[in-house]
Amino acid sequence: MPSRLHLAGCLLLAAFALRTDAAPKSSARTALVIGNAKYEAAVGPLRNTANDAKAVAKTLRELGFTVIEKHDVTRDQLLRAVVEFRATLTSAEVGLFYYAGHGISVAGSNYLLPIKSGYTAEGADDVTLRLLSETKLFNVEQAVADMKSSGALCNLVILDACRTTAVARTGRTRAATSPGGLSEMKPPAGSLIAFATDAGQTALDGDGMNGLYTEELLKNLRTPGLTVEQVFKRTRAGVLQRTNGGQIPAEYSRLVGDDIFLAGQAPAPPPPTMAAAPLAETPPVPVSPRSPDSPPPPPLPTLSQISKLATAGKAKECVEALQQLALAKGPGDYATQPIETLLDQVKEDLKEVTTSSPKVEAASVTCELILNALRDCLPPDHAKKILFTAKALNRRGDTLLLLGRADEALDAYNAALPLSPDDAYILYNRGRAYSALGNTDSAKADFTAAAGDKFKQAGAKKLALEALAKLK
Repeated sequence: MPSRLHLAGCLLLAAFALRTDAAPKSSARTALVIGNAKYEAAVGPLRNTANDAKAVAKTLRELGFTVIEKHDVTRDQLLRAVVEFRATLTSAEVGLFYYAGHGISVAGSNYLLPIKSGYTAEGADDVTLRLLSETKLFNVEQAVADMKSSGALCNLVILDACRTTAVARTGRTRAATSPGGLSEMKPPAGSLIAFATDAGQTALDGDGMNGLYTEELLKNLRTPGLTVEQVFKRTRAGVLQRTNGGQIPAEYSRLVGDDIFLAGQAPAPPPPTMAAAPLAETPPVPVSPRSPDSPPPPPLPTLSQISKLATAGKAKECVEALQQLALAKGPGDYATQPIETLLDQVKEDLKEVTTSSPKVEAASVTCELILNALRDCLPPDHAKKILFTAKALNRRGDTLLLLGRADEALDAYNAALPLSPDDAYILYNRGRAYSALGNTDSAKADFTAAAGDKFKQAGAKKLALEALAKLK
């Protein structure tokens, strides 16, 4: 499974003050969520960070947080966002800071890389590196200190910054092939620091719209009844399983007091049904495990029924049926044919389409459903999972372009390309997204590459050459 190495660790400095014997208090929960993706070429653009930040922001809002959400921030914008965030923390119940983007370790301290920072490490000595880091980057400890001193009862910082970048290499202390990694951070009292992988290591990316660690973390953040410690234990188990032990998340906790529940406590189970004590002269009557009046559980959908739903274009019903089957039997090859049918239908629906329409909107939703089905219903090592994911992302990008959402289309193409790097159509489509966003240089580079001899797709080459001619 192709993967993207991250440089930096995802730390989580957590405290979420929900008492075990009470419902959540009315005091504020507030969060700052930042996703940096559109880095300059020298640093390296990222394909999943925007999606990760959006997903985390959405989940936190569902958990009752007031969220400040920012994307592609410069250092000044990041500093202003932190100041704005800090003002919300006084007397807050929970403060949370999430960052997805590049991060590096310099002299044992961890720094976030803003967009257009101008930072370069090549040839600099240790003193110069530290000065450059403090003036052009953002020291993670500043966020930790601000949150600790702001008056919030509990603080949570998540840094999904485990990505490879050339600016982490000095040319003296780190080999050019070294992936790097963040340094350990000691949590303040009442906090928990969670790394997407061990300090000094890098983290693998997912095969869809989100990074692997964040994808697993989101599943557990949404689960009622889990303490903070359980959330990260389960996240670690999920990452370990999906990477065959290649990535091991780590946590460092100084949580104190009552158990902390991120999504509230699990609903109390219904009281057991007690059979009445029989009278002396009445023989006992066996208690049926299910009342005769209770309807039987619905039967699982059959493969024939699922195939008919896919052929009829009922994407929502088809994917729900696949997920129901996967929940009962686990992921399996049975999902291959229905997913392929839905992919072919999206391709057919987009033929000769040049403007936004309800049909395009429906195709975009179908692509999202397909991505969900791929995640839930095909095994991680299935031979077609990566190919289908790339196709779904590429076609979702096409729908987003038609709907006038070029920035989101670019995210989709950036996610698809590493999964299928030999597909010139994805490269050409990304060029169209760049062009729609007014980034002519990047568009020209993608069109030129798609028209090159490396690719054997004549149709993509023709389209790329036509696009290049229009740029001149």
